[in-house]
Amino acid sequence: MMRDNYELQRQAAARTFLTYDIEKIAQTFGLALNETALYFPMLNTPHRLLRGTAQVERMQDGAWTPAGFNAALTVYDLLTNPNGRPVLAHEWCAHTSFHAVQGGTVSGSLMIHPDESARPYEKDLDRLRRACAHLGGREITDGDFASVLPAFDCLPVLLRFWSADEEFPAQLQLLWDRNTCRYLRYETTFYLSGEILRRLRDA
Repeated sequence: MMRDNYELQRQAAARTFLTYDIEKIAQTFGLALNETALYFPMLNTPHRLLRGTAQVERMQDGAWTPAGFNAALTVYDLLTNPNGRPVLAHEWCAHTSFHAVQGGTVSGSLMIHPDESARPYEKDLDRLRRACAHLGGREITDGDFASVLPAFDCLPVLLRFWSADEEFPAQLQLLWDRNTCRYLRYETTFYLSGEILRRLRDA
């Protein structure tokens, strides 16, 4: 029986992570580390990375449970990037601004469609507001609603929502600090986008 390609990719990424110095990673990112795991928050939820296997887990209902593919791949990529802890430009940009990608394996438009992503909230903006607050979002004035989400303590993502009008459907956008691709691969921003939208739905 053929194993899930996503699981194979996650396992390969975990094996690669184990070749890195976890003590140095903890020091670089200012993270708690003990004999069991490396600990960090992601989207306002405690996560840990197990030392022996590099499995990424998140706290859910008082127990550690395996994190999904998108979360795990994002964690591996951020913590092993060659530039260390992110230094932000404090300037938001659209995903399409990450145009100078060498050797990227993802092409075309962002797989997160603004109108489809907005649909669950277009008639209930308070639902989106509550979900963002649950993920630790800090509401700001931009569009009809906007919230700065702590994807990680060192790497925020801006969610911006526009209500529908006579010409356009409702739109939900994710905006990125201009320096993001110094610390995450272009492909990984797709994984993080998917994780954010999934967590919003769960919240």
